[in-house]
Amino acid sequence: MTKNCLTPFLTLSLLALAVLAAATPAPAQTLSTLHSFDATATDGSSPIGGLIFDSSGNLYSTTSDGGTYGFGVVFKLSPRAGGGWSEEILHAFNNSTSDGGLPYGNLAFDASGNLYGTTVDGGAYSSGTVFELSPKAGGAWAERTIHSFNGQTLDG
Repeated sequence: MTKNCLTPFLTLSLLALAVLAAATPAPAQTLSTLHSFDATATDGSSPIGGLIFDSSGNLYSTTSDGGTYGFGVVFKLSPRAGGGWSEEILHAFNNSTSDGGLPYGNLAFDASGNLYGTTVDGGAYSSGTVFELSPKAGGAWAERTIHSFNGQTLDG
């Protein structure tokens, strides 16, 4: 190599070494289990949807299995004073003509605090639903099916 060819190579090498020397290592990451699902008659199992937060720091999501009827649940995890989390089942799906079953997607909040999601089974045509969960006085939640998919080309 000639002197002109070595200059860019040496410059790049020195620049790379300077960047590496200035880089600070990332702090170690830790993993904490917030809740272990046990697939009992009341607890859900097989969480698939992503978690969402409310303004109070509670987490919400779904399981695609388990719960009272075996067709999944919508749950809430709330931080406990002094550490840890507590689980509350907001709705257990029964996979009937008036309720969905097997929720697989993420949930979404609206401005009023209602939760929305979808199921892949149940509803009037056994092809899944769009559902809404609304908070009621005293901490309970009311579920209603907004739409039952009919499995047709134009509906899904």
